[in-house]
Amino acid sequence: MTISLRSRTKHFCMFMLLAVFFCLFASDSAFAQRNVCYECKTINAADAASCKSCNLALNLCLDCNTENPADKDFCSKCNASLAEMRILGRIDPKTREELKLGQSERAKIEKELMKVGYLLEKKPEDEEKLIFKKAMLLHRMNFFSREAETWREFLKKFPETKKKSTANAYLAIALRKWGYLLYSQKNKDEAAQLFVEATEANTMDAEAWSWLGRVKMEAGKNDEAKAAYLKSLEANPGDKVAINFLKRLKATIPAELLTPRADDKK
Repeated sequence: MTISLRSRTKHFCMFMLLAVFFCLFASDSAFAQRNVCYECKTINAADAASCKSCNLALNLCLDCNTENPADKDFCSKCNASLAEMRILGRIDPKTREELKLGQSERAKIEKELMKVGYLLEKKPEDEEKLIFKKAMLLHRMNFFSREAETWREFLKKFPETKKKSTANAYLAIALRKWGYLLYSQKNKDEAAQLFVEATEANTMDAEAWSWLGRVKMEAGKNDEAKAAYLKSLEANPGDKVAINFLKRLKATIPAELLTPRADDKK
């Protein structure tokens, strides 16, 4: 029990230390301190990569081990953001590894998002590829609203892209999940709008049609609910949820929609 308590105390202290580092060095005013060696306090040239007194790397990329000039915000080799690395680099490597600092899935995605943002400014000719990558990163993060907004931007800027069908499919998923969050917060009107947009993005998204049917039914718009549930069943024949609600709404269900397609049974 004592060992466990000491371990937890050590971890807590290290997290507090990291928070203090962020407060001290992550602000805009810290820019002027980048060329000051934190080991020997020597003031170096603004674009120095290492300390002239002790040779300590002033702006080391922890991803590719490149020593960058102190005045750079992104790695010259791999384009990774250096802001967090300047802070993590001051923590003992063994401690960083033990606490898995900067190694969570979310931290990795956020780092990739910062890189994409930088590259969008640096390489505008790669905008289509980079916005697509940004949207996929947000998909991994389950940040549905930002993901949807990014897919909208992608499709607006590149309406003839070869990835249009893929982008629309992901947009529908993001809109549907965003809509469900609003629905769960009792914001059913806005949720309904997102469900409609999801079905427009991908007419075969059965879940989007099903949720649209749900909000329409709860709003007392039974005819619209029937239509939505039938669309859901067309996209996913044999779906028990859609069939159940259609029966409650006393809708006529085509016989061919009552059982799954042959391909779906396999």
